[in-house]
Formats: sequence, C-alpha cells, structure tokens
Amino acid sequence: MKANLSPKLIHDIDEDAVLLWFEKANRYVVTSRINSDFIKLYMNPDESRDSFVNNLSKDFDLNSSEANTMFNDISRFLKDVNIDTDIDTISNKVQVAPTSFIEEYYQFIDKVVCIRFESDIIKSLVHPQIAHHSIKSTVEYDVLFDVFRLNDDLHLLKNGVHVGSYKTKAFHFLQGKFALELTNTIHDTNISNWVATFHASTISNGKESIMIIGDSGNGKSTLSVLLMAHGFDILSDDFTPLYEDNLHLYRYPAATSIKKGAFEALKPYLNGIDLLKTHHNGPKKVNIKYVPPILSYESQPASFPCKKIVYVKYDSSKSDSLNLVSPEKILETLIPDSWISPKEKHALKFINWFKEVDCYQLNYNSNDFAITKFKDLFEES
Repeated sequence: MKANLSPKLIHDIDEDAVLLWFEKANRYVVTSRINSDFIKLYMNPDESRDSFVNNLSKDFDLNSSEANTMFNDISRFLKDVNIDTDIDTISNKVQVAPTSFIEEYYQFIDKVVCIRFESDIIKSLVHPQIAHHSIKSTVEYDVLFDVFRLNDDLHLLKNGVHVGSYKTKAFHFLQGKFALELTNTIHDTNISNWVATFHASTISNGKESIMIIGDSGNGKSTLSVLLMAHGFDILSDDFTPLYEDNLHLYRYPAATSIKKGAFEALKPYLNGIDLLKTHHNGPKKVNIKYVPPILSYESQPASFPCKKIVYVKYDSSKSDSLNLVSPEKILETLIPDSWISPKEKHALKFINWFKEVDCYQLNYNSNDFAITKFKDLFEES
C-alpha cells in the first residue's frame, strides 16, 4: 500500500527544498529536506508505526506524541496528494459538430486554419487572441477546428476528431487545449512531444527568453507589452510551451491581453492603442484589449532557450526591487495553473530543466525601472 503512494521522483532544488513528483495524480510538491527525510523513512516497507515513532524519537529528538502526529500527518498527506483533482474534463465523446456556425480563417506562416464557432459567445473564447492572423475565406485549409457548446459542456474537434470536452465554467481548459492543438499544427508536432505548457508570458531578445509569471492582476501582461514597445519580442502571452527535444520555449502567436486599468499607462509607449477594439463581454467580464506583436510572426525564430523566470508584482505603494528568490516561490505560482505531461520522462525533463533556471522576483511601480532590469537580466547571460 505504501509503495502505491510513494513519490516517483525526488529531487533537491535548493539547499533546503526538495521537489516531489507523484505519478498517480501527476502532482508536484515542494517540501523541506527534513520533511522529505520523514517521508522516506515512512515509505520504508519495513517501517511500522512503532518503529517509525521509535526512530523519530531517537534520531530527531521528538517525543512519542509528536512522532505519532507526524506519522498521521504523512499518512494523510500521501493519500491527499495522490488524488487526481482534475474534475473539469468530461468524458462525453461528441463526434458531430453543429450544422450552423460562424466560420473564420487564419494564416500562420504556411498553415491555414479554419475554425467553426457555434455562436458569437463561443467565438469570444478564442478569436480575439488570434484575430490579427485572420484572412479572407478560402476553400483550402490545413486544419479544421470546431468549437461548440452542448448543454453545459464545451467541445473541441480537430479535423472532425474529438480532442476535448470541458464544463462551461472551466472554459480556460478549453482555451488551453485549443492553444496546444494550434501549437501542434503550427510547429508540425503532437502533444506527446511537449514537456509542459505554462501559464506564463515569455519575452525574448532574439537569443534567449525570459519567462514572466505572476498572480492575476499583478501586471505581467502589461509589462510584456512595455518590453515589446522597447524592442523585445513577445514569444507568448499566458501560454508558453516547453518542447522535449531541446527544452526550448516555443512561440504561440496570440495577441497580449491587457485590462482596462493599463490602457492609459501604455499610451505613452504604444502608438495606436486607442484604435484597438475593446472587448466588453468576454468570459473574464472585464474590458480587455488584445495587443498584437510588433514584430512579424513569420520573420521570428520559433523557439529560444530559457534560463530565467521572473515573478512580477506591480504595486504603486512599494519600492522598486529585483531579487533572487527561492525556487519554491516560483513553483508555487508556476505549477498550479500549468499543464505538465504525466509521462515520467517528461516529469524528469521538467525538473532537470527547472533546476538550471535562475529565479527572481520583480516588485515595481516604475516602468522605467522594470524595463532597465529586464535589459540587465538579458545582458547578464
């Protein structure tokens, strides 16, 4: 029984931080080295409750009551962390798309994509981010997507084949699945070759990339647009895929979404922002503009290596600072909203990739400070 609950991978990521991967639920947990040692002791098949308590009392100077509490806590933790919490994906394999739909066409370098949306509301989930790739209708295309809703379920088909169904309230899972399938189309690959897709924005200087993460509303997309206005390339906004062969971050051709509060702040840096359409009725229920990249998608490299991740927090009441932070700080934001392949080889690649990344936190209220610090980070490499 214990063996079924054991972490499949255990890796040191800091002096006192250990990353555990549980294969059954594809869960990552950061814990202290001492807790990792307790778990290893607990997982010993020869270790009974009594011997565990005795060893903790002897080796870690815990009394019997404390050691018993530790045994119970580990038991509950291992059961909880092995429970698959992904309840939003549904199993209804719908094969037939609606016969009434809104049809749009898009071009990505040499690929033409047709998307059939069941309604304007469904269209608002996908179209605004890629509208700058729209082309006139054509009878020839490389890939056909159908996006539609039946009852309370959202469905995605690719070339007539069902690839995902999600509860309407979990529309962001549909958006993520579509982004991954479109990425497969653009880069001529398939889902089995991706290590992960991160809920992160990524910028590049043409040689390497830096990933930007942060809680919603902390200014990461606004900062990405600011950096783009100062000559950097936005590799992706909110969807950043990591490829298994070269462990590079790959380009996703979406526009960058910025909320109403950033419109005025970006005016001095971005010509024409007033001309961009404001979307009022999107799923986020806030006013949003989608800023297309300045650099031509067709002329830019498809991927770059990444050796730095920056957690961004905009706060007008705090002083500006850029500091190294613990990997744990980055992982607690990076992992929950990201998809990481459940394959053991990919889990290992992700962990080894992450161990080579430098982790920073940027607190800023000055745009000039933030821009300067990112220039410095690129020049350090």
